[in-house]
Amino acid sequence: MSTPQPQPEPAAAAQGRALLVFAALAFVLLAYRGFESLFVAHPTRRTTVQPVNVNEANRVELLQVPGVGPSMADAILKHRERHGPFSSLESLDDVPGIGEKTRGKLSNWLAVAPVPTVRSQQPDELQKLERKPPPPVVTSSKKLSEGERLSINTATSEDLQKLPGIGVKLAERILEVRQREPFKMLDDLRRVSGIGAKTLEKLRPYLVFE
Repeated sequence: MSTPQPQPEPAAAAQGRALLVFAALAFVLLAYRGFESLFVAHPTRRTTVQPVNVNEANRVELLQVPGVGPSMADAILKHRERHGPFSSLESLDDVPGIGEKTRGKLSNWLAVAPVPTVRSQQPDELQKLERKPPPPVVTSSKKLSEGERLSINTATSEDLQKLPGIGVKLAERILEVRQREPFKMLDDLRRVSGIGAKTLEKLRPYLVFE
C-alpha cells in the first residue's frame, strides 16, 4: 500500500501567513518605540520658550541650552567674571569658542538683560559717617552750691559733673573705679586717674561717703 504524499500549501495561505508575521513584527516595533521613553534616559535640555539671561545664568542653567556644552559654559562664565556683564548678544563673539555662526544658533535660547545693582555708599558718604560726632552728653551746668553735699557712692555721672573740677571723663572714671570697690574716704579717690591732691581739696567740702 503506498503512502500518500503531502500536498503543497496553497500560495494564498502562505502569503496570508507572511502578512500576519509582518504585522506582528510591526506592532512589536511600534510598541517598543512607544515605551522606549519610559526606560531609556535622555539628556535634559531646556524646552521652555523663555530664553536664559547670560548675565545671571549659572553653569547648570547654561548647560540646559541646546548647543552649550561644559567647555562653552565655563568660557561664558569666565569671560563674564573677567570683563563684566555682556552688553548684547553680539558681545558673545568675544568668548573663545563662540563665533558669529554659533552665536546665531544660540540666539533663540539666550538673552542679554541688565543685572540689577545695589547702590553702595560712596567713599565721601562713608567719610561723613565716620566723621559724624557722637551725640553730646547732656549734663547740668548747675554746680553744687556751698553747703550742698553729694554721696560719692550713689551719685550718677550727671551728679558727679556738678562737682568742681569734674568733667565727663573724670565722672566716668569715678564710676568705673567705684564699681570695682566703693569709696570709703576722700583719699580713695586717688585711685581714679586724673584726680590729684588739688582736686581732692576742691572736692572735700562737697562729698559724703556712705
